[in-house]
Amino acid sequence: MPNSSTHSYYRLITLWVVCEAFIGGIIHGLHIPVSGLIVGSAAATCIALIGWYHPSAGSILRATLVVLIFKMILSPQSPITAYVAVVFQGLLGEIMFRNKKYFKPAAISFAVITLLESAFQRFLILTIVYGSDIFSAINIMVNKFTGQQQWTNYSNWFIGIYTALHLLAGLLVGYGISILPERIEKWRKDPQVNQQLPEIKLETSYRSVKKWGIWFIWAAMLVLLIQSYWGPGEPVLPSDTLIHMIARSVVIVGAWIIIAGPLMKKIVYQWLKNKQGKLRTETEAVMGLLPEIHQLVNAGITVASKGKGWKKYGMGIRHILLNALYEEAWGSIYILSAPKGSGKTSSLMQWSSERNDVYGILSPVVEGKRMFLDMQSREAFPMEAVEGEAAVFKVGKYIFSRNAFDRAIDILDRARLKKGWLVIDEIGPLELRGEGLNEVVLRCIQRKGNTIIVTREGLEEQVITFLQAFTKIIHSINELPA
Repeated sequence: MPNSSTHSYYRLITLWVVCEAFIGGIIHGLHIPVSGLIVGSAAATCIALIGWYHPSAGSILRATLVVLIFKMILSPQSPITAYVAVVFQGLLGEIMFRNKKYFKPAAISFAVITLLESAFQRFLILTIVYGSDIFSAINIMVNKFTGQQQWTNYSNWFIGIYTALHLLAGLLVGYGISILPERIEKWRKDPQVNQQLPEIKLETSYRSVKKWGIWFIWAAMLVLLIQSYWGPGEPVLPSDTLIHMIARSVVIVGAWIIIAGPLMKKIVYQWLKNKQGKLRTETEAVMGLLPEIHQLVNAGITVASKGKGWKKYGMGIRHILLNALYEEAWGSIYILSAPKGSGKTSSLMQWSSERNDVYGILSPVVEGKRMFLDMQSREAFPMEAVEGEAAVFKVGKYIFSRNAFDRAIDILDRARLKKGWLVIDEIGPLELRGEGLNEVVLRCIQRKGNTIIVTREGLEEQVITFLQAFTKIIHSINELPA
């Protein structure tokens, strides 16, 4: 089982976010059809694993809110029905995965229900947009195409087959999820768990659409549709024609895209924005993890592309889950603790001078003044505020410059994306009260690689509580691995 830290919790949430936001690219990369089934199955897997590895009350609900926040940020074009589906999955998962004793039947039931909900939602949207005429049109078209004498209701066959496909997929996916924790423990022995991840950059593109063109087409269709129902004169679009059905769909979809959708999104966005403050720890952690997890998913696709047949999908899934869940795939967090003035910073400076894979910030004292030192460029700059500086932090007798801390935060944000060791010197009273390097530290500890966090003797327990992560306390750099 993964370590008791919240690292795997944040990683699973981030994996869920990536599946929701970037699933189209994943499907394209693996050439997999039936996107709705894949999105639903991926989300069900993430939710079930959160329920298994982090079964505390509310963990899935909090994860759901975080996913909604990032879905709004990363996929603003998603329809409101996509958010409804996420909420439904989260609420159902919170209810069904409360007791690990019943995980297997819960996993199968959960997958079946969520995938059937996806199918029924599609039928509902079709009916709302096109009306019941869409099913009559399908029957007429297929019966004419086959040329048969006896009338057959093919739309019912279509609904039945589509529903059965989702039911079968739910049973298969649910069974796979139900045995997944056991299989993960076996997969962990595979050497691919530590496979090097290739460097992959995130790219997001959006299509530019002329809004005035959409408004014109929508307004024209609306006028024609109103005339066909209420006049004046003979209907331009008789209700029994295909063009009438198309016009109806354009009006309904257009009303959603340009009026109802933006309004609903604004309401949802404001609600999620209010929630984001209450979920600051989770949102900060997921924000820091997004590049790494997206990179991890792309690496899983690369691994899968090297396989053959259905086994290649298993290879990709195994690689993603093992690297997401286990500490050894992500490195360790070391808390270097020693009395104040004992030479922690000096020893780290000497240790790093003999290596070319150390990044981050040191806090040396130069001529009695506290300084920041960029470990890559070896450039130092004052930590303490100058006389008259307005933006400051006060800690005891010290007055620190906010601008200096902003510069240090920028250095750490860039350093956490590099391979090698990351050093944060230090976490003190300022960070523990929510200021200084507080937020960037939470992003840094989600990285793939070893991290050293410096603190003074006596603050170890407070730092561990703040980090909410599996850590190793050391008192000398000699305790670090080579």
